[in-house]
Amino acid sequence: MKIKIFRRLIQITALIILLLPIWFTDLIWYGTYISAELAGVDLTDPLTALEITLASKTLWTPLIISAVPLTIVAIIFGRIFCSYICPLNFLLELLPVKRKKILTTRTLPLLSLAIVLVLSLILSVPINNTASPVFAFMRVMIFGVGLEIILVVLVIGAAFIWGQKIWCRTLCPLGALYGLLGLKKFLAVNVDKSICIRCGKCEKVCSMGTSPLKNDFADKFLCTNCGDCIDSCPKKALSFKRGE
Repeated sequence: MKIKIFRRLIQITALIILLLPIWFTDLIWYGTYISAELAGVDLTDPLTALEITLASKTLWTPLIISAVPLTIVAIIFGRIFCSYICPLNFLLELLPVKRKKILTTRTLPLLSLAIVLVLSLILSVPINNTASPVFAFMRVMIFGVGLEIILVVLVIGAAFIWGQKIWCRTLCPLGALYGLLGLKKFLAVNVDKSICIRCGKCEKVCSMGTSPLKNDFADKFLCTNCGDCIDSCPKKALSFKRGE
């Protein structure tokens, strides 16, 4: 089975799990991918935990503990939330538009992350939770169409103008944090240089503009471990292996 087919199944399953609490209440899962409870265990995405801590200016131990599981997942597997779970990423991948140009500055999400954290501290409001199109899209799916849809429409419009994953590649602070956590990820795309013919197909297929042939900060930071490059390799020179 191709990795992309497996990934699509995971993405669809993640959407179903997200929507299940709308119709069923007696579940081991309840919440969103911002914050949830799984079998009695509280889960919070690490950026939300950081934002709330800075906005409240209070270190609340249960909140920090609830962010640990997803932080560990990111350290081991990198930005798999982006490629396997994020509903907005799934929507963007379905759009009939591809990457339109190579970005020369690829660390802009780090600036976005810094701005979000600083504003959360200054304004005492969790900025990303309030204005993130990722969370806006989840709220639209769960609670129905509201003003949040404007953020989603803006991201979709930007995708058609500047490229499919322009939000993910240049602005998403949550992706930026997961990217930092996963720089030394345990599972990463490995290149067997003895059989690689450097045809460039892996680079062309990557919607995030990364290259498994490179080992610089931006490529490791932006890589979501989606596996599209592995599927595209005609010589099977790419595979998931333990990271360096």
